Amino acid sequence: MKNISKIIGLFFLTLGVVGCTDNFEEYNTNKYAVYKADPTMLLPAMMEPLMFVQQNNSQMVDQMVGALGGYMTCSNRWGGQNFDTFNASEGWNAIPFNTPLKGLVNLYDIEKATHKSGHFWAMATLLKASVLMRVCDCYGPIPYSSIANGKFNTAYESVEDVYAHVITDLTSAANILYQYSKQYPTSHPLAANDLLYGGDYSKWARLANSIALRAAVRIGNQTAAEQICTSPAGLIDANQYNALMSPGVQGNPYQLASTGWGDLRVSSSIVDYMNGYGDPRCAAYFMTSAFEPTRYIGMRTGEASFQKQDVAGYSLPKLQATSPLPICVAAEVAFLKAECALRGWNVGGTAQAFYEEGIKLSMEQYGVDATAIQAYINNNTATPDGHANDPRGSKYNYHRNTTVKIQWNAGGSDQNLERIITQKWIAMYPMGLEAWAEYRRTGFPELAPSLDNLNPQVITNVQRGMRRLHYPDTERDLNKKNYEDAVKLLNGADNEATDLPWAKKN
Repeated sequence: MKNISKIIGLFFLTLGVVGCTDNFEEYNTNKYAVYKADPTMLLPAMMEPLMFVQQNNSQMVDQMVGALGGYMTCSNRWGGQNFDTFNASEGWNAIPFNTPLKGLVNLYDIEKATHKSGHFWAMATLLKASVLMRVCDCYGPIPYSSIANGKFNTAYESVEDVYAHVITDLTSAANILYQYSKQYPTSHPLAANDLLYGGDYSKWARLANSIALRAAVRIGNQTAAEQICTSPAGLIDANQYNALMSPGVQGNPYQLASTGWGDLRVSSSIVDYMNGYGDPRCAAYFMTSAFEPTRYIGMRTGEASFQKQDVAGYSLPKLQATSPLPICVAAEVAFLKAECALRGWNVGGTAQAFYEEGIKLSMEQYGVDATAIQAYINNNTATPDGHANDPRGSKYNYHRNTTVKIQWNAGGSDQNLERIITQKWIAMYPMGLEAWAEYRRTGFPELAPSLDNLNPQVITNVQRGMRRLHYPDTERDLNKKNYEDAVKLLNGADNEATDLPWAKKN
């Protein structure tokens, strides 16, 4: 994002055709043309909002909002209007709502072409459900069921209802794609344009079930979680099935924002945890600090006023232009199962076994050898570091209270939940929106709070941080009745301090 004015200008230009507007159907339909929509050309564009590759979309959604999850820190202060100082501009606040919806504009044509059946429609509903879950996690109640009808200025649905739709749509899509892949094992209709799986529907089916399991755990749906874990379509339970988005010719947007623009550094939270644990993945995740070339040093989140050159010495994410973007990985699925088992749900194993499997899968994903993996799993002394001796002075230090260790303890479930979520958080790097959702849901890990709170009238507890994004002003102005009904579904004010139903309340 080299030129903010250009980005914001483009954003407002698209508002006429995107988001909750009356003319979505008109925009998406050429009434003077006679053609049959080709889903093989329309579906790939709907994959982009799963984890944005386009550099500006990635920065405004996955990087800047994702900073609330403790992986990255904005090393450009943008006039003090970052999400992590809790006072993003209205234009920025609207982008995580409108931009993903823009990515779904092809849904209407696919609906007409497929008559809501078959493998192409299954792919469309899979992508719709996955993308809208991300939007729901940021804002709360959103339009869901009617979007495929070509209208976005429609009624919102509660978080609980959206999650129910997400789980139903994803598990249905998984079954359809799995059956297709069994019947036509050599057929890959999307092979030419699929940046995740080369058109392999059997892997897409696993991704659908895995995101459905993510949703079931988050909303606390035991029945759905247990059914998903026995689905013949399977889950992402091995690294060969990891959902990794190829950045293609655009290049990895995190690498561009960090090493190219100087706008991104790794957060002190993730670095401090991994330093304390002596985590062998550090070398795969981070570059060493220019302040002290033998150390990994992360930057504290949420500073409102600094000079870019003063923070350039903090560690960068270790990425290449070709580095893929993770959407869901096998380690996360193992940790989801570990949490299910910890709750007493029947998912085919014990919490400890799935927990240790999650660590192993993540370590193997980054090439750690078996001896180092076992030593890490057996470590019963290491604890997360605090953030002491910051190169810029004691103002930036942070004392961390948690003493959670790595080795499984057959004792208290609260501490083992913290273990599971902490190790899942490390394994999901750098999926910031998912990390933010899990932090709000569980209170783990212990993230260093933002240094500056520029919205103290709303955010009264900096450690809890921002709990959601408020709805875009355009919703209030152009979709007023549905907006007002949505606020009622929130059971709280339309501001950044209102919790979603699945969030931890203390």
